[in-house]
Parts: sequence; C-alpha cells; structure tokens
Amino acid sequence: MSENFQMNYIQNLSSIFINHENDEKVLRLLPYLRTLKCRITNCYRYPAFGFLNRFESLNVSFHPSYVSNDISREVIDLHWNLRKPTLRNFDLSWKQMNIIGMLPNLEVLKLRDDTIEGKMWDTREGEFHRLRYLEFDVVQIEHWNASCNHFLRLERLVLQSFQNFEIPFSLGDIPTLEKIEVHGCAKSVEVSTLQILEEQRDMGNEDLKVIISH
Repeated sequence: MSENFQMNYIQNLSSIFINHENDEKVLRLLPYLRTLKCRITNCYRYPAFGFLNRFESLNVSFHPSYVSNDISREVIDLHWNLRKPTLRNFDLSWKQMNIIGMLPNLEVLKLRDDTIEGKMWDTREGEFHRLRYLEFDVVQIEHWNASCNHFLRLERLVLQSFQNFEIPFSLGDIPTLEKIEVHGCAKSVEVSTLQILEEQRDMGNEDLKVIISH
C-alpha cells in the first residue's frame, strides 16, 4: 500500500500546527478526516474547514503572530457535519456565533479564552436545536438573553472563571437539562445558579443537579 494511499485514509490528527495556507492545502488531501486538534499561528484569516465533509470533531486554538486589522473575521467556515467543536481565542463576532448555532448536527460546543467578542449574547429560536453540552471557559459575557426554546436538548451547562454574569432563569425550564456546573466563578454566578435550582425544586423538578466549586 503506497504512502499516499495510507495518508488519504487518515481519520484522526492531533497536536499539529497550521502556520500557513499551504498547511490547509495538506488537509485537503485527507478526505476521510473526522477529528482534528490543532494550533493555528501566523495567519491573517480564520481557517477554512468547510471542505472537510466527514468532519465531526474540531479542537482548534487560534493564535495570530500579532494583532492586526488585516485578519479577516467575517466568515468562519465549518462544514455542516461538525458535531463537537472546541474553539479557543477566536474572538468570534455574533454573526459568526449565529453561523455556529445553525450547524444542524452540533451536539457539543466548548468556547474558551475570550472566544466571543462583546459582553452581550442574544440567542435566537432555531439555533443550537441539537446541542447537548455547552461549556464556557474564561469567556467575557456579562449578559445572556436566552430562553428554553433556544436550547431544546441541552443536558449539561458548564461555566468556568466567570465574573460579572447571571445565568438566565429560563434555562432552568429546559426539560432535558440535567446538570449545571460552576467552577471558579464570581458569587453572582453561584447565586443565580442556586436560584435556578431552588425554583426548579419548587416546581417539582428533582432531576436537575448543580455542582459549584471554587
């Protein structure tokens, strides 16, 4: 079996660096790639992964060599098959968040290290309709406008290192929600979480679990 043939059937790649557009071209030689963990540096735009039509899991950390207005942040190109993205240091616009929210197979979303720009997040009906797991880690959101109609299948919500933030009370009404985890967050986050738990207990919901750690 030739090396090229073996390379074509690679399904998993981890701990690789993408430093140039030519590195992206190499990925086009891997039509069966399903999972990718990488660090992107020295780029002037967000990477294009939309051509990976078998893609399911993506863990990517974006680190341009310097802050530049030349970096194109207008489009994030992700294939609709993607189920489990972990995005770190992307500074995504709300327009891009809407694109991610409309991915039809999205089940797990992890956003880390200031991945969202701005302080307010307005989710919409029709977005994140299959999302089961949502994690925020060091994301500077202060206001989150959401309802139970926006996350119809959410089972687990994880918040880490939040300061000025309150969890929307309406999320407690999501029938599939099983657990809220709060780690290393400010008192306001803990208080809003416990208020949701108390409200759900008053309504007879004994299934919701809350974990709070410092």
